[in-house]
Amino acid sequence: MEIAELFRRPVVVVASEICHGDEELFPEELAHVRAAVAKRRAEFATARMLARRALASLGATPISLVPGADRAPVWPSGYTGSISHCADYCAVVVARSRDVRALGLDIEDVREFEPSMHDLVLTSGERAWLRRQPQELQPILPILFFSAKEAYYKCQYPITRGFLEFSDVELTIDWPAGAFEARVLKRDWPADVARLAGRFVIDGGRICCGVELAAAPTQA
Repeated sequence: MEIAELFRRPVVVVASEICHGDEELFPEELAHVRAAVAKRRAEFATARMLARRALASLGATPISLVPGADRAPVWPSGYTGSISHCADYCAVVVARSRDVRALGLDIEDVREFEPSMHDLVLTSGERAWLRRQPQELQPILPILFFSAKEAYYKCQYPITRGFLEFSDVELTIDWPAGAFEARVLKRDWPADVARLAGRFVIDGGRICCGVELAAAPTQA
């Protein structure tokens, strides 16, 4: 799965199976997940080790990567990134802030949604579009919508610090191109993130979606 190809600007991607343990965490990180179950601690530790490896490739000094009070990752000054994991796989994408203002990455295991999830994730317009698609795509498209909206949300959140429901975001999917556009339906959402393009790939039983917001051009 070529996650880096989901992004147009320079990014570093590091991925692996979920395999790292507590012994590789900084003390502050260990304290953050000490009470968590073993699976959660392994996911957290793997993500931190991958993030440090990716940041080091860009010249960053290894530091503790404890999430903020809102559970969002806190990246070193001058860098941005996104973390995602599914059942047994974790990936981290990072970039310099001078190249990318924000990143959103989401990875999901391919699976069919329960019918009740359709109403939670899909807008009425998206459900109408889904019914018109080829029958062979019907099982996989709902999880694609879910993953793409998650990736969009992760990208916009560092900019807005605002929360969105799935129904607040409507997608346009271009299946042949492996691309989508996310549009916020809420009124008065910040214009620079109210409509963002993303890309997706389906490979090896996983869906991976990426969204990026370009850094503002520097003044000459």
